[in-house]
Amino acid sequence: MKISVALAATAGFLAVTPSLAGGRPTACYEPVQAPALYSTVAEDVLVRPGRVVYDVVPARYGYATREVLVEPEQITSERIPAEYTTVARQVLLQREQVIRRSAPPVYRTVVETVMIEPARETWEWRVIKGKRVYCRIVLPARYGTRERTIVEPGESWDEVVPAEYGVEYVQVMLAPERYRQHVIPARYETVREQVVIEPEQTIAREIPAQYETRHRTVKVREERAGWRQVHLRGSC
Repeated sequence: MKISVALAATAGFLAVTPSLAGGRPTACYEPVQAPALYSTVAEDVLVRPGRVVYDVVPARYGYATREVLVEPEQITSERIPAEYTTVARQVLLQREQVIRRSAPPVYRTVVETVMIEPARETWEWRVIKGKRVYCRIVLPARYGTRERTIVEPGESWDEVVPAEYGVEYVQVMLAPERYRQHVIPARYETVREQVVIEPEQTIAREIPAQYETRHRTVKVREERAGWRQVHLRGSC
């Protein structure tokens, strides 16, 4: 905002305090009133703010050619049966076997002397020469016979029986069943159609703000009071 100020000239005055009553006056003053001071100010005022408008540029069209699919690609399948042949091959009739053979154990009986009771000491009362005494007695070991069976272990061995084989005739597959594919290519046609050369556009355009100058009165200085010196003949 631009502001220009013009100030009006005013009469000068003194802001002094009058002398107290009594005594000879040396200087005299009178009260004065200074009015408020005004000025005219020029201002730039916004009349219409700036804004953005949008201009629409329509699309541009033309013609172009392109290929379109009329009939899609097709795939057909042809079945080819499996192929077989007859072959002879060796087959196992009986697996190899391992047979465990054994001879029974041999038993015999022997008679042997064995101790039934070992030698030992004991105490007992006896009368010796007419006198009863407590004597330590040694008892000899006691033996007897008994029969015992002795076992001689038998023999054992492994007997291998070889495997038995034969021949059989079987059909074997030379080639499995399969399918052969035949491709029929797609069919296209050329068509002419309308296309967009340049799409519709929206262009932003800025319109600047609009101002005008207006004048108004503003107070530059407030009203105020003071004192002004006066000259009175014969007094002051």
